[in-house]
Amino acid sequence: MVNPRQKGNRGEQQVISILDRVTKEKWEQTPGSGSGKIKGDLRVHGKHNIFCVEVKFYKHVGFDAKIFTQKSNNLFKWWSKICKQAQQMKQEPLLVFRENHGKFFVATVRKPKNTTKYMHIAWLGAYVLILEDWLDKEEIIFTNGNFVLKPWEPSSDWELADS
Repeated sequence: MVNPRQKGNRGEQQVISILDRVTKEKWEQTPGSGSGKIKGDLRVHGKHNIFCVEVKFYKHVGFDAKIFTQKSNNLFKWWSKICKQAQQMKQEPLLVFRENHGKFFVATVRKPKNTTKYMHIAWLGAYVLILEDWLDKEEIIFTNGNFVLKPWEPSSDWELADS
């Protein structure tokens, strides 16, 4: 029996390897894998990340006719979750997923400009394409310099109430 955590970790490591090679950045798993204040599974440490990246590696991802059955569809659930997390982090959602023995796909809110091999899922507001095609053909910037968003710290535009 396959351990789901080990499988998920293996999928994240595979995506890190791809992103390291293509972006020339040093990617890492998010501490706590997104369960703490920092959301998402992957990040470039020490830089302001533009994307909140979630990685899913499952037997069935739901990227088929079942996408129309939202209640039991993994892709719908994952996309909804990463959109909420990205909003909390003031980032763009980026879902990287694959089925067993398949290619990695990416779901993004950005409409591809340099390739026509994509699917637009209008009711989700997502564009889905093969990860390698997206990385090779689109001009994607993943970080915004060395400023690091710290959502756990007080913002300068609000004050704590008197106790």
